[in-house]
Order: sequence, then structure tokens, then C-alpha cells
Amino acid sequence: MAKTISIKKLKKQENLMGYLFASPWLFGLIVLGLFPILASLYISFTTYNMIAAPRWIGFENYRILLTNDNLFWKSLGNTVYHVVIAIPLGIVVGVSLALLLNNKIKGMSVYRTLFYLPNVVSVVAMSLLWLWLFQPSFGIINQLLDPIYKLLNMEPLRWHQAEETSKITLIIMGLWTAGGTMVIYLAQLQDIPTTLYESAEIDGANWIKKTYYITLPLMTPSIFFNFIMSLIGGFQVFTIAYIMTSGGPSRSTYYYAYYMFDKMMADRAMGMASAMAWILLVIVLILTMVALRLNKYVVYLGDEG
Repeated sequence: MAKTISIKKLKKQENLMGYLFASPWLFGLIVLGLFPILASLYISFTTYNMIAAPRWIGFENYRILLTNDNLFWKSLGNTVYHVVIAIPLGIVVGVSLALLLNNKIKGMSVYRTLFYLPNVVSVVAMSLLWLWLFQPSFGIINQLLDPIYKLLNMEPLRWHQAEETSKITLIIMGLWTAGGTMVIYLAQLQDIPTTLYESAEIDGANWIKKTYYITLPLMTPSIFFNFIMSLIGGFQVFTIAYIMTSGGPSRSTYYYAYYMFDKMMADRAMGMASAMAWILLVIVLILTMVALRLNKYVVYLGDEG
């Protein structure tokens, strides 16, 4: 009985400390964020051009978007394509980098820093850099690939300037910041007990088996966390398309957030833009809840799982 009471007391203390550490964010959300959130919900049921007062029209914005707006579905489809391709690739690259940089050799901290550095570069600067790298005529990437083009007797890829390769170009560019997730994977890797690997070596397990049966299962919590964060961020992709392609060519990179931006700034349709924001919230919320439901089937939690 005393043990049960002490455990409950410990959990209360942990919850209190959690709220204490989260209090600055909670303060910002309640004081600075709650009113804009509720205001956007109200505006989504109105027609509002930021000049005249909002006029209540009920669910009309939602009806138009869902049943009578081809660009809405086009932009959502482009975003879903980006999310479906970019997230698995990002996880593979991030985990691979973490495995590579987990080796204990001289100067490894320098390499870790170099791989993380792209994450401190502004997205605008990064987009301008990759715009130059992917330039079809004189870009470094096509210059490096020139021997392959000649061997295959093919024209150089136009990358972001061609409809068929524009989405893939932006996804490849996004992999440059895989060092951000790599840090989280690396922290999880270094938390794995070395005794597990030693036991596996005694049983004759090679590197591949140790990675498959020990490393990857014990990394699933961090993989799942990065998956959720990438899912949320993936549906908000905007800046790279805005800088590199302006949503083109032929609206192939016209993402959902880009369309919402145009509704707000170009069309001054704040009601429609707010409705799009709330539709996006519902989509991401549903997908996140589904992922959390599947958590127990894909994440290894040891004896607690």
C-alpha cells in the first residue's frame, strides 16, 4: 500500500515538473495564441477581405473548397505526394547518418557538426543555394552528372524547371537538413546498452543482424517521434516552393500552404484561407491520431510495451 502511494506521489511530482517546464509555452499559447486561433475559426465562417467587416456565411467557404475548387484538391494532392515520398526518405537518410556517425573515431564530433550545420541555415538562403546547384545549364549537379548523361545519350535534367522532376527536386533538397533528425537518432543510439551487442557477438551475430535485431527496434521510439514531427511539418511545406519554383511548373509544386498563402495575400480571401487552415488542422490531427493508435504495433518499448 505504501509503495502504491509513493508511486502516485512520484507521478504527481513528475506531472508538476512537466507543467512547470512547459509553462512558458503554455503562457504563450493562452495569452498570445488563443485569441488568433479562435478568431481564425470565426473568420472561416465569414467572407472577409481585410477591408470591410467580416460577413457571416456559415459553411459556404468549406463547401466551395471541398466541392467546387479544383486547385484545393490539386494543392492537397501535391502536398500528400511530398509527404509520402519525403518522410520515408528522410527517415532512411537520418538513421543512416546516425549509424555512420555513431562510430568512435577521432574527429567524429567535427563530422557531426558539419552534417548538422544545414539546419541552422535559413530556408530562404538554402533555397537560393539549391536553386543555383540545380540550375540546368550551369548548375554543379548537372555538371557532375554530365558523364552519365553522355553515356546514356540523354538530355540534362531540368530539375525544378520540369513538371516531371520538380517535386523530386524539392524532396532531394529537403534531405540536406536530415542532420536535424540525425541528432535525435544519435542520442537514442548512444543510449542502447553495449551489453546487448556484446551478447549478440558471443552468439555470432554480424553487423547486419545486430542492426536489424537490436539497433533498429530500440530506435523505433525516436523514429516514431521524427515521423510524427515530419508528418506535421510536411503538410506545411511552403518556403522552398515559393523561392525555387513559385508553385510551378504547371502548378506541380503548388502546395497546400502555398495555395492558402495566395488565398490570403493575393485574393484577400481571409475567410477561405482560414477555412483551409482548419481543414489542414483536421487532416493532420486525424493522421496523427491514427499514427498514435498504431504506436503500440510499431514502437518497441521493452518490458513496458
